[in-house]
Amino acid sequence: MNLRLGMGAAVIAGVSTLFPLTAIAQSSNIGPQSAQSLGAQRRALGMLMKPMSVDYQQTPLEAVMKNIADATGAPLLVRWQDDRNPIGLDKETLITFTAQDLSALSLLEAVLTQAGGDAATGGSTWQMTESGMIEVGPKERLNRTKRLEIYDISDLLLEIHDYSDVPQFDLNSALQASSGGGGGSSPFSGGNTQTNQNTGKSEQDRADELIRLIVDLIEPEQWTNNGGSGATVRYYKKGLLVTAPDYIQRQINGYPFWPAEQTQIDQDKRGRRVTLLPPKSSGIVQTAKITPPATTSTPAPSTTAETK
Repeated sequence: MNLRLGMGAAVIAGVSTLFPLTAIAQSSNIGPQSAQSLGAQRRALGMLMKPMSVDYQQTPLEAVMKNIADATGAPLLVRWQDDRNPIGLDKETLITFTAQDLSALSLLEAVLTQAGGDAATGGSTWQMTESGMIEVGPKERLNRTKRLEIYDISDLLLEIHDYSDVPQFDLNSALQASSGGGGGSSPFSGGNTQTNQNTGKSEQDRADELIRLIVDLIEPEQWTNNGGSGATVRYYKKGLLVTAPDYIQRQINGYPFWPAEQTQIDQDKRGRRVTLLPPKSSGIVQTAKITPPATTSTPAPSTTAETK
């Protein structure tokens, strides 16, 4: 099984501060990822760190995806809508977006946000495949490929007792007893070392609380706990067994090949967002301007992009 025992740069590490988180048929991977697979994934994400300057004006989504793939060389696997797959991205969706020196990954995420999708199933996103492809499409479509991860949460379940009534040490009594040749009363007085305060919650209760935080913060509409069908989680012997697609797993524990300091986590009323940032040494300054699609007549599609 894929045992990842360290809590990485995403939710599980963050949650600890809250305690005083092209197959048609569904497939599951329960084996450890090979070094070759991780290496291919790292190379593909590295390609999407290239900065791009674009000016999409009512440009079809298909042309936008081709532009990103051509400019970066990234292996994009776009899940389009067709006769065999009614769930997918619409090639004719018009995109209006302007950006200057924006990483291709941030550009891709912004385009997917504008491309939309069924809001009830979470919209669209991207994820990594075992072979290092970057799969892009509606979350409902990406949910067809899942893998099992086992996260050790024993450190998060540990409850530190608070001893509020401890004995007092009287130094004067100790010195007097020493100068008088020993004997006398004990220098310790009061206190009850058996008295402590804790939350009164069992280990299972604390695990259930952690699970609730995860399913409420990370893609809440996808978990079976909330009525979804994209991901499951259960507690077993100080570990969380999470069966979920890659886009959910990376929000829990990040990628083992991507440094924690290059991961940005934002939370707003729309939910939790995990963004992988370019290396600090790249000098990329990201700016973007989102222009809403025109509601009047549509001009001829235009696409310009350059990489640096």
